[in-house]
Amino acid sequence: MGVSTVTAGRIRKGQIKGQLGEDCITEMEQFAYLGLSKTYNIDYQTPDSAATATAYLCGVKAQLGTIGVDGRAKRGDCLSSSDAHVDSILDWAQKRGKKVGIITTARITHASPSAAYAHVPERDWESFDGQNFNANHLAQGCRDIAHQLVVRTPPIDLLLGGGRRYFYPVTTFDVEYPSIRGSRIDNRCLIDEFWKGKYIWNMTQMNEFELGTSQPLLGLFEPSHMRYESDRSQSGDDEPSLSRMTEFAIEHFLKFDQGFFLLIEGGRIDHAHHDTKPRNALDEFVEFDNAVGQAKRVLQAKGVLDDSLIVVTADHSHVFTIGAYSSRGSNILGFGSLENKNVSDFDGSPVNIITYGNGPRSNSSRNVTYLYSINMNSTDYLAPAALPMNAETHGGEDVPLASYREAIG
Repeated sequence: MGVSTVTAGRIRKGQIKGQLGEDCITEMEQFAYLGLSKTYNIDYQTPDSAATATAYLCGVKAQLGTIGVDGRAKRGDCLSSSDAHVDSILDWAQKRGKKVGIITTARITHASPSAAYAHVPERDWESFDGQNFNANHLAQGCRDIAHQLVVRTPPIDLLLGGGRRYFYPVTTFDVEYPSIRGSRIDNRCLIDEFWKGKYIWNMTQMNEFELGTSQPLLGLFEPSHMRYESDRSQSGDDEPSLSRMTEFAIEHFLKFDQGFFLLIEGGRIDHAHHDTKPRNALDEFVEFDNAVGQAKRVLQAKGVLDDSLIVVTADHSHVFTIGAYSSRGSNILGFGSLENKNVSDFDGSPVNIITYGNGPRSNSSRNVTYLYSINMNSTDYLAPAALPMNAETHGGEDVPLASYREAIG
């Protein structure tokens, strides 16, 4: 979620509301304190989500691909990580007696959320699947991320996201998708064996959960990542939005007079960018911004907003740009519009407002008739990418950081 994503997302949010878009003001832009954050890893100029999440959640720079460990841990090297574990802000909050929770639209074991609770030298060790994480790693004393989550003591009070197949054995079929199996080869169902609280897998069950119940809550709404907001909102599936999960979690924690720490991740902005799908990426941004606003409204309604610290930032950017010469109110997903400036100097084809520096692209043809026939509002539309790659890369520039108020002592 770099600056270009914020700008394009702002325009998209305004245009969804029927506005021109450029003068829309997002929830996060209304915060009093704004700045930029560097994102580099110890060993890489352009970072990944594992090491950056370790940086902003644990306060230490790390090697690319490592989670919850300091720079002594080498990626994929179990033995190098044994003495490199670092605590996170979630740990610090829990030690001070606060309720703690994690919400994500990605897998709950994915790089960003797992940096709050796990310690691994390899971000792909999400499950004991025999491929990424295997018996050799187990023998060396490492544990997969899903295992670390459910055996944690004390447990995390609230967890909402995707990725339930990482907690089930390969012999178990998914409760919602009969063709999908669990991923674990150790024949263990971690939820049945270790989880001491309430487990749910759909929004109906979440809405039926009694707020203020002391038992921990684990909600896993998809076998892998949760659905894109563009798809979820149109499908009628029994799956909560990010803003609904945010509202639910805050209202739940406010039933306790302890204070709380809550990590909320709009994890699928990143995934859509990697696929060069701007409609999905920007709609995910809009929903993330909606969740920011929902958090503010719930806290304000309960009279505790001024006692709360809300920080919004990103782990990294993407090679995503907005440009061309387009008139005010032009569809952010469309073409530039300025006369004599909205076509290529080489082949006369129209110029897209949104492009990527690299990544997948569906068709290299610049045929004018073909280009004008594309539905660029489709969630399947791939924006132009200058350098063809199987997946778009992260960007290395600074990312925005916004805080509702100054730090609370």
